[in-house]
Amino acid sequence: MLTRQSIGGHVPRTSPHARGSLRDRHRRDPGRLPCGARDLVRILWLLASPFVACAEPREVLVGAAASLAEPMAVVVAAYGADRPELRMRLVVGASNVLAEQMRAGAPIDLLVSADPRVVDRLAADAIVDPARRVRLAGNRLVVLVRPGLRIPVASAEQLVSAEIRRVALPDTAVPVGRYARDWLSARGLLAPLEPRLVATADARATLVAVDAGDVDAAIVYATDARLASSALVAFEIAADEQPEIVYEAALGSRAGDEARDF
Repeated sequence: MLTRQSIGGHVPRTSPHARGSLRDRHRRDPGRLPCGARDLVRILWLLASPFVACAEPREVLVGAAASLAEPMAVVVAAYGADRPELRMRLVVGASNVLAEQMRAGAPIDLLVSADPRVVDRLAADAIVDPARRVRLAGNRLVVLVRPGLRIPVASAEQLVSAEIRRVALPDTAVPVGRYARDWLSARGLLAPLEPRLVATADARATLVAVDAGDVDAAIVYATDARLASSALVAFEIAADEQPEIVYEAALGSRAGDEARDF
């Protein structure tokens, strides 16, 4: 039979008076935790403290017109670099698509649209704050042609020549598509060009189509034309024919203070 002596040597007995004295001390100071409990509290506090100290960064989501992808990426990154408490995110796309995403509940805090009319409609439905919108910049339209095109294109009328079979352009829901069609219509060229128009998703997709040689020509923003790797600028639309192209920023109605500061 195992005894206390055989498994560990002499095991001292606790005096009843000593046990009583511990209870008595706790009764005298009921707010005082027993020693073992105090150690447990310290361990739990040390384990939890890193999670208390390292709060999750607050997210600010910026939606920008596709034609502003590069400059907005620079601005958003620079702003976030100085504010580690924020997590800055940028999504780009056609202004109308971003607006529809906001209508569907996408948590876009700040929208930068290539068409103020997109912002007007959102403001009318209280999706953006009507008092928190500002004009940021403008743009111009130019005509690009694919590399290797054998005929010169130096005017709007030459866009309807037989050699120009495909012209890239988004539909009118996309700002650049509306601006370009307004210009073509004013020149009386929209109807003859309609059968040759190849629909694209947004301004950036229009550039990609002509740059890759998938179409003969495209009408794009001047800022996008600078990014072409092989397509050539045929001509810039004359100043007195340029549509008014305005980029406007607006805060979402549920945006926090962080987005307002941006």
